[in-house]
Amino acid sequence: MVKFDNVKFEIERRRCVIIFLIDGDLIITNSQNIQNVIDKEIEKGKEKVIFDFQKIGYIDSFGIGIIVKTKSALDKRKRMMAVIVNKSTRRLFEKCHLDEHINLFDNEEKAFNYLK
Repeated sequence: MVKFDNVKFEIERRRCVIIFLIDGDLIITNSQNIQNVIDKEIEKGKEKVIFDFQKIGYIDSFGIGIIVKTKSALDKRKRMMAVIVNKSTRRLFEKCHLDEHINLFDNEEKAFNYLK
């Protein structure tokens, strides 16, 4: 686990899936550090990615940019991504119409089933 400002950031690996667990706020002050770690992990070649936002507090536009950039990078490599969200994060993604481009799930089991 790594801690950047107001967020705990953890990485788990299960078979061909990498899971980014984020607990706290995903904001301008920590987004660049988190993006750097994510970019390095994606370069390692894991086939599929899950963002676990069940414990996320607040996401600003820089945090949303991480999701959009990661989705774009994975699409170019023909790799899949899923995001596990809590209710407030789901509402944010829906208001921004990101749910039209990013697969959102309420729990880990549903996200893994999608990625099979």
